[in-house]
Amino acid sequence: MSPRKDYYEILGVPRNASQEEIKKAYRKLVKQWHPDLHPENKEEAERRFKEIQEAYEVLSDPEKRAMYDRFGYVGEPPPSHQYTPHETKSIFEDIFRDFEEFFDRDIFDIFFGERTRERTRRARRGEDVEIHVNVDFRTVVSGGEVIVEYERYERCDHCGGSGVEPGSGYMNCPRCHGTGVLREERRTVFGFFVSERPCDYCGGTGKVPKERCKVCKGSGRVLRRVRRAVKIPPGVEEGSRIRIPGGGNAGVEGGSYGDLYVIVHTKMDSRFKRSGNDLYYTVTIDYVQAILGTMVEIPLPEGGSTMLKIPPGTQPDTIFRLKGKGISDPSRGKKGDLYVTIKVELPKSISREEKRLLEEIARIKNLHL
Repeated sequence: MSPRKDYYEILGVPRNASQEEIKKAYRKLVKQWHPDLHPENKEEAERRFKEIQEAYEVLSDPEKRAMYDRFGYVGEPPPSHQYTPHETKSIFEDIFRDFEEFFDRDIFDIFFGERTRERTRRARRGEDVEIHVNVDFRTVVSGGEVIVEYERYERCDHCGGSGVEPGSGYMNCPRCHGTGVLREERRTVFGFFVSERPCDYCGGTGKVPKERCKVCKGSGRVLRRVRRAVKIPPGVEEGSRIRIPGGGNAGVEGGSYGDLYVIVHTKMDSRFKRSGNDLYYTVTIDYVQAILGTMVEIPLPEGGSTMLKIPPGTQPDTIFRLKGKGISDPSRGKKGDLYVTIKVELPKSISREEKRLLEEIARIKNLHL
């Protein structure tokens, strides 16, 4: 049977189709493409009819279907590629090419004997998963914990991640016939050389599953939605990537889990501006307060507030530093600072009494109005 045909496409069914769906599609197609119904194009109808029969023969048999899903063929696989020198090349080009290819692949065989045969399946690490999370300002300042929910592939409990239906067992690999290795003869200008390599269909084990797992369809993994707590360090910045080892997808053939990467998006408090671990806050006072001095209430990033003394004669845009009132910096073991900028508001209009008092002040100071 052809190893290149897509039997699912021929029957027009998805890869996870049930046996009932496969049977229904088959019955419909054999009626549609029966050669007796297409006398004007009998050759094409016979070809399609044969393909439909071939596809159904494989997909209706659980063992054959499992092999087809895993390897893309049923029965004896296509022969491995045999090397043939390019006739259009000169003899010298052939010599150097063959020499290079031979030593690149089998140099250890030449000096140390046959290479150690790889007898284990190719375990593949699971893919990493990336998610995004919004973090409130209080957590940015002091750190904390957020609960995230996301989808990932986990190891199938039914088959233990093997992809094999429990109780079905394994059979000899149809490509290497259970040896776990593929032998390849190569003809070069030096003569015939024989090389061996692990079978890429069975991973060098010589065995393949008889029947794929009914739960995970042979993949060894199932998609699940999970919840987990993620620790957010204090001082986290916009776009930071937090790595959670083993929080990603399950591996294949016993491979380890991938990692989870949490991309942090920070929600800033509109009252503050941030620069590194320092914060900036602006407060506006009346011009009389600037002249006489006052006390103003300053909000703190972690919550609560503190009182800041404004001395008499404070000028506009004066900046006060509140040491250690910024964002925590675990790497340095201390917190940033909070800088308070003073804005002085001048009135656009004043009362008669205010005008009288200001004129009196101007007279005392000998100011010309």
